[in-house]
Amino acid sequence: MQESRSRKIKVGLAGLVVLGVGVAATSALWSDNVWFKGDVTSSTFNLEGSLDGTTWVESDDGTNIELTIPTVENLSPGTPVTKTVYVKNDTDSTNPANLAAPVVEVTSDSAELKSALTVTAAYADAGAAASLAPDAQVAIDVTYTLTIPTGSSAADNAALQGQTADFTIQVTGTEVVTP
Repeated sequence: MQESRSRKIKVGLAGLVVLGVGVAATSALWSDNVWFKGDVTSSTFNLEGSLDGTTWVESDDGTNIELTIPTVENLSPGTPVTKTVYVKNDTDSTNPANLAAPVVEVTSDSAELKSALTVTAAYADAGAAASLAPDAQVAIDVTYTLTIPTGSSAADNAALQGQTADFTIQVTGTEVVTP
């Protein structure tokens, strides 16, 4: 009985081997491939600045600013002065730009002048700044205001006279991707 059982197992294993070889032989089917190739070109995005709305300059290095707004001379308390500068989404840009609010930083050796001087920068058309198309521009009004602190003495007022201050304006834009 033991021999008969062992023999049945051997025959069964031999049958499985033959069956496995047969399955392997019939599974050798044809195969084929399809390949695809494509190219990608990235978008372009570039902001430029101008003092007159005509001549455009890159000026994208905060340590080497190429656009210098003409000096406001003889700024007097209570008499704001506004100058206009421009930002353009370059002609070669492929998408609109979303411009953040301009950031102004004032520096001065005179702490009195620095606290009395306000320089603001605001888009003349905030809607245009939200989606500035390629080759479009938007004006930025830069306003200088000198305010004498309430209750200041004549000596405090005199300390503001003849002082100088510098400022920078940074405009940051992000590309608006349109599907």
